[in-house]
Amino acid sequence: MPTFTPRTAAPSLGLLALILCSGRSVYAQGPMGGMGGGGMGGMGGGGMQQGPGGGGKDKKEGPAEAAPKDKQALQPIEPVPAQPRGLRQLQLFEVHGYMRMRADYFHRLDLGLGKSNGSSIGSTYSQSDSTGTKFFPPPAVANETIDGQPAAATTTIAGNDANCYGALVAQGVNVVKAGRRCGRHNGFGSANMRFRMEPTLHITDTIKVHATIDALDNLVLGSTPDSYLGDSPFAPLDVFSRTQNPPSAGQNGFTDSIVVKRAYGHIRFGWGLDIKFGRMPHMWGMGLVANDGNGYYRGDKSDIVRQLDMDYGDSVDSLRFGFDFGKDRRNTHTLELSWDWAATGPTTSQLLGSAWNSGNRVGQDFSAERYDNVYQWRASILRRDDPAMLQRKLALGRPVVNYGAIVWLRSQAVDRVTGSPGIGDGLGTNPSWGDSNTDDGLGRHGAALGNGDLDEVGDSGLQNYANLLMRRRALILTPDIWARVNWKTLRVELEASGVVGRMYERDLTRGPSETGFDYARINSNNLTRRGFLQLGYALEFKYGLFKDRFHLGLDHGFASGDPSGSFNPQSPRITDSADSRFTNFRFNPAYMQDLLLFRELLGTASNAAYFKPWLAFYFFDNNFSGRLDIEYAIAHQRLATFGQKNNYGLEIDAAFRYHDQQEPIFVQLQYGVMFPFGAFNRDPNAYPSAQNGGDAKAAQSIQAQIGIKF
Repeated sequence: MPTFTPRTAAPSLGLLALILCSGRSVYAQGPMGGMGGGGMGGMGGGGMQQGPGGGGKDKKEGPAEAAPKDKQALQPIEPVPAQPRGLRQLQLFEVHGYMRMRADYFHRLDLGLGKSNGSSIGSTYSQSDSTGTKFFPPPAVANETIDGQPAAATTTIAGNDANCYGALVAQGVNVVKAGRRCGRHNGFGSANMRFRMEPTLHITDTIKVHATIDALDNLVLGSTPDSYLGDSPFAPLDVFSRTQNPPSAGQNGFTDSIVVKRAYGHIRFGWGLDIKFGRMPHMWGMGLVANDGNGYYRGDKSDIVRQLDMDYGDSVDSLRFGFDFGKDRRNTHTLELSWDWAATGPTTSQLLGSAWNSGNRVGQDFSAERYDNVYQWRASILRRDDPAMLQRKLALGRPVVNYGAIVWLRSQAVDRVTGSPGIGDGLGTNPSWGDSNTDDGLGRHGAALGNGDLDEVGDSGLQNYANLLMRRRALILTPDIWARVNWKTLRVELEASGVVGRMYERDLTRGPSETGFDYARINSNNLTRRGFLQLGYALEFKYGLFKDRFHLGLDHGFASGDPSGSFNPQSPRITDSADSRFTNFRFNPAYMQDLLLFRELLGTASNAAYFKPWLAFYFFDNNFSGRLDIEYAIAHQRLATFGQKNNYGLEIDAAFRYHDQQEPIFVQLQYGVMFPFGAFNRDPNAYPSAQNGGDAKAAQSIQAQIGIKF
């Protein structure tokens, strides 16, 4: 018997209802059998007679009408095809993501320590700033250098024509007042936007393809006017700009308008096996180590803010196998194993030029060396409820416990020597390397593309790369545990991780400016074993009062430090010290704690412990909220700070937010101030170029955001 598919049943029933209401009779086969002119007392052409109000009389029911002997009369007028035997197909295409715009003002992010030029106000700039800060005073505040570099003896320091201080003094303003007023100009004001799309293509209900596409990713508003390249006849100057041009890599920006960040396939078999392959989000637990930057949902009303106000995010090229244990999805454990390609070294086209790109000399581009690959293996076991299931369980009034454990194992056999020059062919596209370079030889320099030619000694890019290889023999193990307890309005969550392992490194006390130093002559006799021993954890506590309208919370975290490490936690410690172990743990920068200290000044949490009590209040049907955070941070190893002190400082952040309960929109205004303590101060003897006698000043920030999540 023909059957109806869900896609055809609804239109057929609608057509049937329309025909019945019009008084016409039609045969249609359904689940209840034949319904036609005699079905249900003959609704339609004259089965049920009208009552007195209709001018007719009721008749007694007689014997049931016999079914027609002709079997064809029971068939539908139009044959209905049987459902295909393939898998059921759901909604073919869906898309999620968000649109956001942010305006930020940062005041004195250099903590008032900008490199001094000897005057009472104003600075000069140097990429190797001895103060060690990654921020600087705005260019309009700095003085000009004429006839040479700042370090040259013939350099003349002159006031900047746009300098506030010089303009006020010229107008007769008191020097002290001018310095005070112009100090307020030491800030950056900017605005940016991002449109993120996360489409999903449903091949069937068990096969999907996902992607992450960013359009105008963190584009600074107004940064690509038609006057930027100076080739628009309508806008020879910025003041005449008429329109904004799309960002184009290498012309008016470093990225294009649209960037595909992730694309991966997802296959789920009915017996529990789950396969993912491609470039996919890299996320685990709270995001302390692996964080995809999509914003971890914690079950709070303001989580939409966390999900939209993100700057970083990890992706991994992986082949991942998962298996669910337990038929009851309320208690399912998921085991996952994966093979990840963390890095493969240069490809043939990167070393030999475009002729070796896919479709030219070779059908497909490939990694030029097998043993320089950084392989990563992952194994995890996880018990975690999705947000909908978590809310259902909490509605029953019982505590909900989720947990998991994971371990990453990473290895690399050979690698390019630390600080070596470019891996290209040394011509045109590859920056030159000079013995007079002031760099300490610890970076990864000149990783430009080859152009398919030979250098001055006749070597190709492939030969140059071969000359720079050394035996890295790296093996790094990263275990991590995660646990979360929810009960009513209480949430307690913990993630802890460690790093153990070893690698081999060259003697970093020697640099490229040293006589007789040659990267190509570094071999296994010049290598030293370095170890890894690091620890970090994060703890979050939240409890809701007054029908979950008033929240009290405490966030705490710890990241081990290294007494001989760099003060900049954004970079792993690579130093010329004789210390043989890397002990500074680094939080993922996408795991945010504040507005200034870790997010901006330090870049992430490392060599630090912080304590952050906070409170939030929701009002006007939970559509509005206010939040106050007070964070105090100290250093784990004081010797790794500028001031040789433990206290980083105290930060106070306040936010006022609108997050609509019915619509996925939010508006936010927040303010933060960070008071630096001894860890940021500079010893005037060690840092004579620092302003204010090395005394760090407070930094501030005002931020406004608006966003739509879909």
